[in-house]
Amino acid sequence: MPKVTGKILATKVDEEGRMLAKVQLNGKLPQKNESVVVKWGSNRSMAQNSLYWVYLNWIINEGGLKDCGHFCEQALHENLKAHLLSEKVFDRGKFKAIESSTTTTLNKSEFGEYFDKVDGFIQEFFGIDTRAFWQEYADNKI
Repeated sequence: MPKVTGKILATKVDEEGRMLAKVQLNGKLPQKNESVVVKWGSNRSMAQNSLYWVYLNWIINEGGLKDCGHFCEQALHENLKAHLLSEKVFDRGKFKAIESSTTTTLNKSEFGEYFDKVDGFIQEFFGIDTRAFWQEYADNKI
């Protein structure tokens, strides 16, 4: 599926209650009656992004993920994205591929939900208690 960006040129609600938008796209044009996914809103904040990377560093160095073979925040981030965000493609019941995903297009709310999933996964899968991290954060030490 191609990723394109667009600019809304006009909007209206017709007499039947349908919401209509005139969109100018910068990439491939969808076919008539083809469904498209539309997202808008603010991207994640720099504060969210910074906290996420501090969190990854903390769980590696303070939380004990080094003992599980994780030494690099970027590699851990890629592993978490692949596990929590990427779509696994199956063909006739057999694994075919992983469609990569990204966190850069997530808005503030979606990134917050993703971060919650990451924290839950880290606690459940690795058995790491992250309460100390969140307490340090609440106490403004992080």
